[in-house]
Amino acid sequence: MTTVNTGAPDVADEPTGRHTPAAEARSATATRPGRAGRIRRGIGMAAMIAVGVGAIGLGTGVSPAAAERAPTHAGWDGSRYWFKDSQGQWRWTSHYSVYLARTGGAGSSSKSTSNSSSAASSTSSSKSSNGGIKQGWDGSRYWFRNSKGEWRWTSHYDVYLQRTGGSSGGSSSSGSSGGASSGSVAADRNVEAAVQYALAQLGKPFRTAGNGPDGYDCSGLVQQSFRRGGIALPRVANDQYAATTPIKASQLRRGDLLFWSPNGTARGIQHVAIYLGNNQYVEAARPGTRIRISSISKGYYPAFMGRP
Repeated sequence: MTTVNTGAPDVADEPTGRHTPAAEARSATATRPGRAGRIRRGIGMAAMIAVGVGAIGLGTGVSPAAAERAPTHAGWDGSRYWFKDSQGQWRWTSHYSVYLARTGGAGSSSKSTSNSSSAASSTSSSKSSNGGIKQGWDGSRYWFRNSKGEWRWTSHYDVYLQRTGGSSGGSSSSGSSGGASSGSVAADRNVEAAVQYALAQLGKPFRTAGNGPDGYDCSGLVQQSFRRGGIALPRVANDQYAATTPIKASQLRRGDLLFWSPNGTARGIQHVAIYLGNNQYVEAARPGTRIRISSISKGYYPAFMGRP
């Protein structure tokens, strides 16, 4: 798989290489060879360099690497593709096409998440042959396919919209309500970036005072999400409301904030969530739950609403 940064020119592809067990690396330096041994070793290294140059010239995308921890399984581990060569040694590459060539065309396992058993995704579904890539925001960049069907990414939301014809890439995700999230796009691209980040956290556990990335509480999720959109918000829910422009239910739009207060006062606000549209919101609800999508209901209606 080759990815092209269409909006962040300072980002380079990752290196590729071979896994060398730590024990093997240590044993290689256990004894110091004599002069004749060092000469033979120098000749061998020169030959290896010549072979390596040839391999690089072929553009295989696989080259020797320093000793590192072995992977737990073949396929995508979140940063690279792992596979075993004909000698049973672990190798890796950041190029999906190379991975397919070295594994006989077998699809990789999907990207891992902190909650692989039940984590929901904010982006459209894809087959395993995509290497786990899905259209939309993945927490750090926007993914989309070009006219040839090849995967490309950009860190700029406006570029993403241009390349996808205005599609946000959002898909239905189950929450406590069992409904589907809104497929609309926020009017402000910075707000949409915040929404997409929040949706990318679906399935992660509620964590008291959590600021991520493994877990959040309600205001932590909101603060971190809007930070990704370049919007600074306070850490506590009632302070977050004070930092917004109060609005009415009839004015609600994607990216607005919903606030709940047991005593009905702004000072008593204890919960906050991000509105998605279609009467739905994403929230870190309470201990024992996971970040989810819920629907506004009469029995649990927000006391206040604000626009960041």
